[in-house]
Amino acid sequence: MKKSIAALLLVLLLLGAAGTYLGLNRESFTLWPFHKSMPFDGLSKAISDGHNNLFVIDNAKKTIHKLNGDGVLQYSITSETGKNGEVYRFNDMAVDDLGYLYTIRTLLDPYGIAVKSEQIVRYTPDGQFDRSLFSQEYNDAQTQRYRLGSLRNVQVHDGMVYFFNDEVQQLTLYQASVGKEETSEPKLVYTIKLPQNKFVAEADGFKPGEIYYSTRSGEIYRAFGDGHSELVYPLPGLDRTRRNFPESLHLDNQGRLIFIDFNNKMISRLDPAQPYTIEGLVTEEKAKANGIDLAFDATSSSIAQDGSLIIVESTQINRRLPDGTITPSMVEALYSKPVRTQLFVHWSVAVVALILVLYAIKLVFFNLLQRRLPLMMKQILILVPVIAASMILLSTVIYESFSKKMEEETFSELILLAKNGQNLVDGDKLESMTSPLDYNGATYQSFRRKIQSVFENNASDDNQGFYKAVYKYENGVIYRILEDDDGMHMFNPFQQTPENQQVVLEGKPATGQWQDFSGEWRYAIAPIFNSAGKIVGVFETSKNLDGILKHRQAVLQSIIRNIALISVGLLLVLVVMTYVLLSSIRKLRNSVGEIAKGNWDTVVTINTRDEVSDLGDSVNTMAARIRDYITKVENFSQSYYRFVPQQFLRFLNKESILEVELGDQVEKNMSILIFNIRSFYLLSKKLTPEENFNFVNSFLSRFGPYVRKHQGLMNKYLGAGFMALFPNQADEALQACVEMRKELDLYNSHRAKVGYSPLDFGIGLHKGPLRLGIIGEQQRLEGNVISDGVNVASMLEKMTEPLGASILITDHVVQSLQQPAAFQYRNLGLIQVEGVKEPLRLFDVYQGDPDTIRVLKEKTKTLFEQAVTYYQVGRFYDAREAFLMVIKQNRQDKAAQLYFYICDEYFQHGTTAEWNGTLSVS
Repeated sequence: MKKSIAALLLVLLLLGAAGTYLGLNRESFTLWPFHKSMPFDGLSKAISDGHNNLFVIDNAKKTIHKLNGDGVLQYSITSETGKNGEVYRFNDMAVDDLGYLYTIRTLLDPYGIAVKSEQIVRYTPDGQFDRSLFSQEYNDAQTQRYRLGSLRNVQVHDGMVYFFNDEVQQLTLYQASVGKEETSEPKLVYTIKLPQNKFVAEADGFKPGEIYYSTRSGEIYRAFGDGHSELVYPLPGLDRTRRNFPESLHLDNQGRLIFIDFNNKMISRLDPAQPYTIEGLVTEEKAKANGIDLAFDATSSSIAQDGSLIIVESTQINRRLPDGTITPSMVEALYSKPVRTQLFVHWSVAVVALILVLYAIKLVFFNLLQRRLPLMMKQILILVPVIAASMILLSTVIYESFSKKMEEETFSELILLAKNGQNLVDGDKLESMTSPLDYNGATYQSFRRKIQSVFENNASDDNQGFYKAVYKYENGVIYRILEDDDGMHMFNPFQQTPENQQVVLEGKPATGQWQDFSGEWRYAIAPIFNSAGKIVGVFETSKNLDGILKHRQAVLQSIIRNIALISVGLLLVLVVMTYVLLSSIRKLRNSVGEIAKGNWDTVVTINTRDEVSDLGDSVNTMAARIRDYITKVENFSQSYYRFVPQQFLRFLNKESILEVELGDQVEKNMSILIFNIRSFYLLSKKLTPEENFNFVNSFLSRFGPYVRKHQGLMNKYLGAGFMALFPNQADEALQACVEMRKELDLYNSHRAKVGYSPLDFGIGLHKGPLRLGIIGEQQRLEGNVISDGVNVASMLEKMTEPLGASILITDHVVQSLQQPAAFQYRNLGLIQVEGVKEPLRLFDVYQGDPDTIRVLKEKTKTLFEQAVTYYQVGRFYDAREAFLMVIKQNRQDKAAQLYFYICDEYFQHGTTAEWNGTLSVS
C-alpha cells in the first residue's frame, strides 16, 4: 500500500509539472503536430521588406505572421486581451531595414466595436515587444470611434517612421527617428487643413506636395507644404460615378496612386500628372487569365519594395509583378522543422499526461480501494467523483438549455430591434442619398442620432455590444450607408446572401450569423420602406457572440459555484452521516480488536438499539464461549511452538501447527547463518554426557537470543552450534553476528574467572534463495531447509579459522546491506570454496573482534585489499610485497600470511593452468 501511495504521489507530482508545462504552451494545441502548414484565415494586410520576407496580418487582425521568401513561418505575434475583457487588433504595419516591425495596435471594447485606445508599437526582429511610440485615447463621445481609430498608415522612410493622425478637421503627420537601440519620441511635422465637410478615410506619403489622402465622400486630395489641399480624383468630366470609391490607397515608387475600386471590382492606378487617365492594373478578367480567382470582397493591397503589388484577400495572397503577371495564390504558411518538433513535444507531453491520469485512476480504484482503507475514505474516493460527474452533467444540461434559450431570446430581440428600423430610418430620406457626398450630412447625422438614442437608452451589460447598420437597396444592389465601423465607406456594395435577398425581394425579416475579425455575430435584418411602400433599404442589428458568451459564462460560473457549494454540502452531510453510522461499528471493531489481542475480559458495549447492537451482544456471547477454549489452545500451541517456531508456520502461511501437512513448502530469499564452536570435539571429550548437555544448553541460551532479537529464526541446532534464518534485511543478520562475537569476549572473561579455558567460534553468513518445507512421512514430520546456500554458509564457517576470521560473509550479503557503512569488513577476494563450482567473493567482518585485532585489520584494510587486487590480476610480486607489509603490521593476520606464501610460490614457479585469480583454501 505504501508503494501505491508513493506511486500516486509521484504521478500527481508529474501531472502537476505536465499541467504547468501544457498551460504555458496551451496555444500550441490549436495545431496538430503532423500538419506541415497553417492555412490563412482572415487576412487583412500584407507587406514585404528588402529581404523578401512577408509580414501578414491574419486571424481576423488578431495575429501577425512573419514568413521568409520560401513561405516558412518565422514567428507569430498574437494580440492580447485587456484586463477588463477588451480585445486588441492590428490595423496596419510597416517594417524598417533592420527588421523592426511597427504596428497600429487598436484596443476595442469587449464587444469588438468601440475603440478604447490606439498605439504605435514596435517589435524586435525576432518578434518580441520592444516599446510603444505613440498612444491615443478615446474616452468621451466626441472622440468616439468604431472599430477603426484615428491613426493611419504607419510607414518607414530613410530611417524615419511616419504615421498620420485624423483629428477630424485636420490631418497631422508625425515623425520619429528609428534605430537599433532606441527610437525618438514622435513629433508633429506637418498639418493638413481638410476641405469643409470632408473627412479623412486613408492617407499616404510623407513629403509635402507628395502626400495624398482620400475622404469618406470618395475624393482623393493632394496636400501641399502650406497646408492647403487640391482635388486629384475624381476631376470634373472624368468618366466615374460617385460610387467608384477609392479604397486601400497607396503611392507606388514612381509617385502614382494605386487604389481599389470595389464598384468596378478592379485595382486602379492614377498618375497625378495625368489625372484623367485611370489604368486598370488588376481586374477580374485579368486575374482569371492568370488562373487566379479574386472576389474583390474585403480586399486590400500594398506596394512591395521591388515595385510589385501585394494583393490580399481573406484566405489568399497574390502579387502583381511589374510586368503585369499575377503570381499563384499563397494560401498557407509552412512550419519550420523546429516548430514541428516543438509541436510534437507538446502533444507528446499531453499524451503522457493522459496516460498518467489513467494510471492515477488505476492506482486509486484498483490498488488503493482494494486494499484496507477506512470505509469513510472509500466512500469519499468513490462518491466524490460520482457526485462531481453528476453535477458536471447536470450543469452541462442546464447550461446548454440556458444557452439555447438565451440564443433564441437574442434572435427574438434582434428581430424586434431590426423591425424598429422602419421607425428609425425614413425611407424617403434614405432614397434621397445618392452618393458618398452625403456622408455626415444632415440626413446621415439624423439617422445616426436616432439609432444611437434608441440603443443608448439602456447602458446595462445586457444591451451593450449591439452593432447597427443601414443599407440602401437600389437597382438590385445593396449598398452600405451607415455602420458602426469607421473602416467601411458609403455606397460600398454589400455581398448578396440568401438572407438579405429574402428581405429586399420578399420584405420579410431574416436572421443569421457571420464571423469577421471582431468575432462571431448573430444578426437580424428587416426591410426599410419609403412612403410608397417600396423597399428602399435594409436595417441590420447584430450582437457579438462574445457578449452573449460573457453572459453565458457568468451564468455558467454561477451554476458551477452553486453546484460546488451543493456538492460540498452533500459531501459534508455524507461524511457526518457516515461518521455517525460508523461510530457503533468502530466501537464494535475496537472491542473485537481488544479481544483479538488477548484481552478476554473486554465487553462490547453498543447502545444504538439496532442491528449493530445485536451483533455486539452476539460477540460478547461468542467471546465468553471461546475465552476458555483459546486459553487451552494457546497453552497447547506454545508447547508446539518450542519445537516448530511460529515464524516457520507464518512462512508456510499456516495459522497453527494443526494446518501443517507433508509437502508444504515455500521459496524465500533469506540470510543463512551457520554458527559453530571451534574444537568442540576436544572439549566434549573432557566432559561427561550430562556436562556436555548442560554446557551446550548454557552456551546456546547465551547466544541464541541474539538471533531472535534481530528477527531471526532458529531453524535447527547442530550440536555445538546452530543454523539460523533471517527473512528481513541482511543488516539484521550481520548485526546479530557482530553482537554474538562481542558477547563471546564477555563470555570468555566469565569462564576465565572460574578457571575455564576460553572458547572460540566461527560464523558463516550467506544470502540467497531457499525452500522452507515439511519433510518426513505421515507419522513423523519435520521442518527443514533445502538450499545450496546452506552448504555455502557451512563451508564459510569452516573456513573462518584458516582465514583468521570470526565472521565470513559473501558478496551477496554485502550487496543486500541497506547501510554497509555501519559495519567494518574487508574484501578477501575470490575464494574457491570446496563443493561450490563458482568462486565466491568473501568478506572478513572484524567489527566484533577484540580491539587489538580489529584496530590492526582496520589499519591495514586498504593495503590488504590493494594486495588482493594485485593478486587477482597476476601481479604476484607486487601482491607479495603488499601482503608482507600487512604482516609486518599485523603478524596475526592469517589471510595475509596465506596470500603471501601463495604469491611467493606463484612468483617463483608460476601458476597452474587452472589458476583463475582465485584463492583456494583447504
